[in-house]
Amino acid sequence: MTTMYEQIGGEGAIRTLVEKFHAAAMSDPLLYPSFVKGAPAHVDHLVAFFVEMFGGPARYSAEHGGTAGMLAAHRGLQVTEEQRERFVALMLAAANTAGLPTDERFRKAFARHLEAGSAFAVKFSQPDSPVPQPPFPPIQPWSW
Repeated sequence: MTTMYEQIGGEGAIRTLVEKFHAAAMSDPLLYPSFVKGAPAHVDHLVAFFVEMFGGPARYSAEHGGTAGMLAAHRGLQVTEEQRERFVALMLAAANTAGLPTDERFRKAFARHLEAGSAFAVKFSQPDSPVPQPPFPPIQPWSW
């Protein structure tokens, strides 16, 4: 069985996805304030994250601290449910314009993982969210 990473064509396809998403987020009034804070490094961080999540090399963990880095990146952002929903919608739209696979199996898995991951961002970005303590579990690549 191929990984999601192999099915989409590797890092080049992920970079295209992220660049298209990031361009949309930077022109979106709801997401712009959060995404401009991380620009321009955010694109490279998000590429590394998605490479790992799709089942490619564990670059995000190696370069950005894995789960601990993800928690730190979202701490205090106060991501709203509306922002989460917009993130998912723009990412799914970017998958279309980036030419990611359109088969139902891939699209359902991608949407399911985006929903779960964005819920993580909402939960741990709130000022009253629990502060997880090390040791942190390793990032688990997405599965079918």
